[in-house]
Amino acid sequence: MSKLLEDFIAHARSKDMDHSTIRMLLLSAGWKEKEIAKALSAEGLDMAVPTPPDVGGAREAFLHLLSFASLYTLVISTIVLYFEYIHRLFPDAAEYSYRAVDAGFSEIRGAMSAAIVSFPLLIWMSRLIYREIHTHAEKAWSGIRRWLTYLTLFIAATTLMIDVIVLIASLLEGELSARFMLKVVTVFAIAGITFLYYFLSLKTEVSGLKALNKKFLSIASVGVIAAIVWGALIVGSPSTERSKKFDDRRIDDLRAIQSEIYSIVYGEAARKPTVVEPLPMNPLPRSLDDVLEAAVYQYPNIVDPETGAQYGYRVTDASHFELCATFNYSVREKNDIFWNHPEGGHCFQFDTSERYHY
Repeated sequence: MSKLLEDFIAHARSKDMDHSTIRMLLLSAGWKEKEIAKALSAEGLDMAVPTPPDVGGAREAFLHLLSFASLYTLVISTIVLYFEYIHRLFPDAAEYSYRAVDAGFSEIRGAMSAAIVSFPLLIWMSRLIYREIHTHAEKAWSGIRRWLTYLTLFIAATTLMIDVIVLIASLLEGELSARFMLKVVTVFAIAGITFLYYFLSLKTEVSGLKALNKKFLSIASVGVIAAIVWGALIVGSPSTERSKKFDDRRIDDLRAIQSEIYSIVYGEAARKPTVVEPLPMNPLPRSLDDVLEAAVYQYPNIVDPETGAQYGYRVTDASHFELCATFNYSVREKNDIFWNHPEGGHCFQFDTSERYHY
């Protein structure tokens, strides 16, 4: 406690000033309410005012830091999700992408995961914090809470400014105006609501914080749940994604088998650059087991990773063969279209006389 503050209070009391007048004078001079209350109580009491457990301590800092960390994660992931949905709803024909048909799924899954983890954590932390504020009202004016709240206001305001700058730059570069407007609305809705909530939380009395918190979480719940459900409809269920991964593995296996067969057929010539004259060719392997025995560079996987059945292999003539597999889903890629396939059984035909194809 400041010696200057103690001396002033003692002097004022000697002039018969009451506590209300002393308090008013100190507040007008810029002293904090908490400092004044402690000094006044110390001047008239022999025992110091007890402090509630952990006020401004490590536990309070932990709760607030975790709460704000989950808030930042939730805000960023939700914005990412809605931006990805806007891109899909309003594709820009002026943009060319090498990405596959399901491009962007990894971004959606990552943002969904972040939202699914951070949102319940934010609700839990908020309830713990406001339960303590309800029990100990003085924690509403905790320095930790106020500093982190003002930091959040600063980040939200800065995010609004930066995002608007970036979006305007995108518009000037020719991005679709519909996408531009939807992104502006998204940023202002998410960052703006966050800014408004924390701004009001600093101005609201303790008795009104619970109602304010409920309103914010209700509005946030609608936006977050909608984003997660929308994402789930786009990327599909985990079982669907696992089935697609099995299809990807099948294509990788068939590629490896095909590469080894070409290496077996051409032998040492497979490593030579293209020449005009025909290269000598060895006979095609009679079975996939023969491919494993004669493998040159690697032992390819010759069985289906899901069923354990051996892939189909058939030699149709001296230079042609087929590799077959059963797929869970059809694939229609814009690039590398040779490996596109329908759902169910499908065979890929190869001609070893065209060594540099595929």
